[in-house]
Amino acid sequence: MRARYAVFAIAGIGASLHVPALRAQDQPEAPVSISGPVSVTVDTTKAGSFLAPRAMGVQASVFDPAMLNAAVPALLQNTGTLTLRYPGGRDSDLNHWSTYNKYDGRHPVDFGSFVKLVDKVGGTMVLTVNYGSNSKDSGPGEPAEAAAWVAYANGMPGDSKVIGTDSAGTDWKTVGYWATMRSSAPLSDDDGYNFLRISHPQQLNVKYWEVGNEVYTNGYYARDNGGAENDRHGPYDADTKKNPALRSKNVGLSPATYGKSVALFARAMKSVDGRISVGASLDLPTETTDWNAVVLKACAADIDFVALHWYPGVYAPPDWKNLDNRAFLAAPTTELPKIAGALIDAMKFAAPGKALQLAVTEIDVHPYMNVTAPLAIGLFAADAYASLAEDGAVNIDWDGLHDPYFLASKDNQPQAAYFGVQMVHKLMNMRDTFVAAKSSTLLLTVHAAKRADGSVGLMLVNKDPKNAATVKVKVNGDTLAKAGTRFDWGATNAPAGNAVQQSQADSLGNAFTIVVQPYTVTDLVIPIVK
Repeated sequence: MRARYAVFAIAGIGASLHVPALRAQDQPEAPVSISGPVSVTVDTTKAGSFLAPRAMGVQASVFDPAMLNAAVPALLQNTGTLTLRYPGGRDSDLNHWSTYNKYDGRHPVDFGSFVKLVDKVGGTMVLTVNYGSNSKDSGPGEPAEAAAWVAYANGMPGDSKVIGTDSAGTDWKTVGYWATMRSSAPLSDDDGYNFLRISHPQQLNVKYWEVGNEVYTNGYYARDNGGAENDRHGPYDADTKKNPALRSKNVGLSPATYGKSVALFARAMKSVDGRISVGASLDLPTETTDWNAVVLKACAADIDFVALHWYPGVYAPPDWKNLDNRAFLAAPTTELPKIAGALIDAMKFAAPGKALQLAVTEIDVHPYMNVTAPLAIGLFAADAYASLAEDGAVNIDWDGLHDPYFLASKDNQPQAAYFGVQMVHKLMNMRDTFVAAKSSTLLLTVHAAKRADGSVGLMLVNKDPKNAATVKVKVNGDTLAKAGTRFDWGATNAPAGNAVQQSQADSLGNAFTIVVQPYTVTDLVIPIVK
């Protein structure tokens, strides 16, 4: 049975947080295999949250030139993935949006080119501003640089508001200066900014802005071995061997410094566009640090959402080298309750009465794990995206457009996670509403939605690698038709090109039996009879 562990129910620009009904320690352990019929019940009269407009996302790395391939927009549209996170991961705290940066000797995908891609997709973006370094790479990130980016994205050419000169001596001019650049055509004699002149008079209307990426890995905590994330708020040395001693417990790298800085970033950015939402980078609440509590205490009043990264997975016996597929697939039920519960407690303590939204701006399997069954990645993607969206996450980004499990970097061939996300898109469309659904076993996950097109969507995820599930479905509430559409993807249901298999389903209605093959996601879309 899938329990309601936490709800980030979307309402306007805020979110209502409810204490988990069932915590992680209360979760029963998943059985080893499916035996006997599985009972699934759906109640279309019990509505939950809706699929947020920016929920379906993927990370687009600034160093992924393959993202500009002509095939990419249609491939993303095919999965309903219309939100792209940029510049992506650790590059966020190195990259400077207003310069065509060539650090590491590589050529990044500049922001102007990225905007053109998003326009072709017909989507939107989540942007991560550089908290780690200023535009001269001589010190920490500057709120003025972030504010100028907001001006470029969302400003109007006639806006004379002065952004000003930052502490590194860079003059960020006015809102109108950057908005005019966005609106203008390239100059015949390039002054170095033609990549930003994209003839785009319309505002980009970027809603969600993160301040920094995984800043908690800057080396303040000894576990991070000197700092994985660039953060010039503390000492930095070219000799990486010196960094652990320089960074550990350094006040410039502390959660208090980050929290106070996030508040400054948020105020500067919102002074340009008060409609935006600004988020802080939080650690998984399961980690034994004080990062979240201290950060939220300092900036909760100024932010609108929190950003988490989730990479579940443990090693399986007997050799402890391979991903434990069973535990990995159970993570949406066994790990998320603990994560969500602790996060809610931290929010309630730091900002009682304030609604903060949740964005999961990176989700994937641990990159260092040996995956023996790629299909499991797709099953996880389907269940995890649906679970997080059902509980109100405003954005969920698979970690990499050309991650090994999304699109192959050489030829853009869709991989397992791509099809898992596509199955969420088959279940429902943006702004469709989740409804109550439960299963009698943890090895068969169920999600259900009432769709705006006058139908009910049902997703069944069989996590048993060997046994088919005979599922007895009962739907209460609306009267359903006897025929509908069925989508299958899994071990015995290879996709047809870039699309999951589709067929007609008969003998449905409000009570029916359906067989879901091993390691398979099956979606049904059933019209409501008026």
